[in-house]
Amino acid sequence: MKKIKFLYIIILSIFIVSCSDDFIDTAPGGASLSSEQVASSPSAAKAALFGIYASLRSRANIGGEVDYGQKGYMAMMDLLGQDVVLNNFNWYIFIYNYNGRQQTSSRTNNIWTTYYRAIADANSIILSLPETGRSAEQDAILGQALAIKSLSFFNLVRVYAHTYIGHENDPGVPIPDRTLLDARPRGTVQDVYDQIIPDLEQAVTLLDGYARSSKQEIDKSVAQAILANVYLETGNWQGAADNAAAARSSYSLMPGADYATDGFDNISNVEWMWGADIDAQTTTTFASFFSHFDSSLGGYGGIGFGAGYKMIEARLYDMIPDTDLRKAAWVSPTSTTSPYPAYTNTKFMDASGSFAGDYSYLRASEMYLVEAEAKARLGDATATDVLFDLVSNRDPGYVRSTNTGDALVEEIYLQRRIELWGEGVAWLDLKRLKKPLDRTGAGTNHRSFGAVDIPVEGDFFRFQIPQDELNSNSMINDSDQNP
Repeated sequence: MKKIKFLYIIILSIFIVSCSDDFIDTAPGGASLSSEQVASSPSAAKAALFGIYASLRSRANIGGEVDYGQKGYMAMMDLLGQDVVLNNFNWYIFIYNYNGRQQTSSRTNNIWTTYYRAIADANSIILSLPETGRSAEQDAILGQALAIKSLSFFNLVRVYAHTYIGHENDPGVPIPDRTLLDARPRGTVQDVYDQIIPDLEQAVTLLDGYARSSKQEIDKSVAQAILANVYLETGNWQGAADNAAAARSSYSLMPGADYATDGFDNISNVEWMWGADIDAQTTTTFASFFSHFDSSLGGYGGIGFGAGYKMIEARLYDMIPDTDLRKAAWVSPTSTTSPYPAYTNTKFMDASGSFAGDYSYLRASEMYLVEAEAKARLGDATATDVLFDLVSNRDPGYVRSTNTGDALVEEIYLQRRIELWGEGVAWLDLKRLKKPLDRTGAGTNHRSFGAVDIPVEGDFFRFQIPQDELNSNSMINDSDQNP
């Protein structure tokens, strides 16, 4: 890790004179603060925390036009999967065709740096706070820092290693100590989760009773949602079900008809649990989610710049019942009025028209699906009740499922593919559920330049460690590299 490099660490632009609610809109810069700096005043730790939130929705200038923080990472996880089709040779092509997983690619460097940067800065906050005798405000800051650190490790280990179950002793990712002073080898997958889970459990406890200033911050419900996803990955079905149910308990579902018309661009949506409030000052313009996913804007994913539309895979579209209100979020192949090609997404639409749509990181609907799957795996009959609550909201013709066991898990997986399309789970679900990537089967509309098939747990389901890390970390060498 070469004395705090790991790889390029940021400056959090911390204006310690102010820690008001709008501080979260302050843009980050380029290198981490030390824990001593963070501890220098009562407001510094909170300011540093808001700096991390700012960095997670900003450019780090290492990954080209697909570099815009957490939402950019989430978009990558969909372009690697089966359900999002890239219309033409455009930005995200090297993710879509898997050339971006190679150690020399800025794309793998982008993911690695984004999250190790967040880990470094979270550690600075954690070290700055007293171990005992903390105030309620300090507990909330510590809880958020632990949650950010855990989410970052969770994202890293899922990209650079196989899924947890069956691979506990495989190489994971390096686990730096809190000072980041020494190089570290790759910990095992188990080692990484042994870091993630206790920290998240502590975060849930510390955030109990905390009233956040906006949905841009992590509160208890968000920490529970992250923990629910971690438990689902590791096979703790009861923990996943319990935390998912608790996480969604204070949120409502938006009306089903809104799914195809909402635009998914406003953080005030009742379903949104955590996100980023983007405006004219914080937009990253063309290097932004709506530039890539809004078909109506003149960005990379719209009418301009080669019409790099993001489309739904035809076979998935055909599996959506005509009674399902969500089906209108994509252009019908029989449409004669749409200005966009068949299967083009109209789910994501930025009402601002200027790449200032808000970013959703977590929605309550995902928690319904986590809870339903976990309960299905437990043989809990209420799994179908949870699934019905969500799907009947979207599809007035939906009938409560009579499936059980593996058949019910597969039904829930289909609903995940539909409900969470374009929201960062597609590739990770293929890995977690040990499914192949199939882009060349009969009926597909994947383009020839994306005709990649990967067998279950094939080599392409892991990114390579970036070359910069191999160069700077004396504890990792070529023999430790993923195939």
